[in-house]
Amino acid sequence: MATTSVYQMVTDRIIAQMEKGIVPWQKPWGGVADWAISYESRKPYSLINQFLLEKPGEYLTWTQIKAHEGTVKKGAKSKFVVFFSFVPDKKLLAAKERKAAAEGRSLTDRERKSCTFPVLKYYTVFHIEDTEGIESKIKQVDPAEKINPIETAEQVINAYLERETTLKFQNDKPSGRAFYSPTLDEVVVPMLSQFQLPEEYYSTAFHEFTHSTIPASRCNRVTENANAFFGNHDYSREELVAEIGAAMLCSHCGIESKSSFRNSIAYLQNWLKALKNDNKMIVWAAARAEKAARYILGELATQTE
Repeated sequence: MATTSVYQMVTDRIIAQMEKGIVPWQKPWGGVADWAISYESRKPYSLINQFLLEKPGEYLTWTQIKAHEGTVKKGAKSKFVVFFSFVPDKKLLAAKERKAAAEGRSLTDRERKSCTFPVLKYYTVFHIEDTEGIESKIKQVDPAEKINPIETAEQVINAYLERETTLKFQNDKPSGRAFYSPTLDEVVVPMLSQFQLPEEYYSTAFHEFTHSTIPASRCNRVTENANAFFGNHDYSREELVAEIGAAMLCSHCGIESKSSFRNSIAYLQNWLKALKNDNKMIVWAAARAEKAARYILGELATQTE
């Protein structure tokens, strides 16, 4: 299938979920039981695939189901998972090899890697509930053992601020605005007491902290936001990055409420038109949101890693 067709499939699926009032990135991160994971590798699928699979749990390919002597239930439908395959650009590689030879040297591994381009491909999987004869490997967790989500959210914020010594955070003054100032390197949000639910406060804070990863010293989205102004294409993409990033961080902390998710849906629906005009935007935004969330969580030390 052509790359553009796969991009369209991804976008159409996400937009369809949003139009039905469903946030496809509701629970992509958290405990293993809350993720869509590979039955074989036990690893969670990438963020964009969490959106596509829609439902947490274990997934298997047709071949894996047969290998475990299982069967697919009658009427069950498969889901598709996308991935990038890097294909060599032979003309570019040959040109760089000629230039390097003229300089009396060989190409480095990094130079060879730069002579490739990504091609989006896909394969199909089935949720374990749509199979028979295969036993789940997920252990059930007692809800009473879960960590307090508010404490966890505070830990994420405090740890991030401790690492980013130049970043300022104002949340102790009454305010009707929430924003990140690149000039001042400051996140400003209303006071916790101004929110009806603490989950809405943390979702708002995480949205602005995701914006704070724009600088070159963090996730480096400076160039991508150079021409951003309210409502235009670049602004829309960055707002998607921030909202997806906030949802990822909330899910990581175990924060969830019907109200906060309704607010997230309403906000995201403002950008449906932009999404429909650029079928690569959701893939673009999801990749950057994942990188920003990982950076805030301390999983990436610098923007180059």
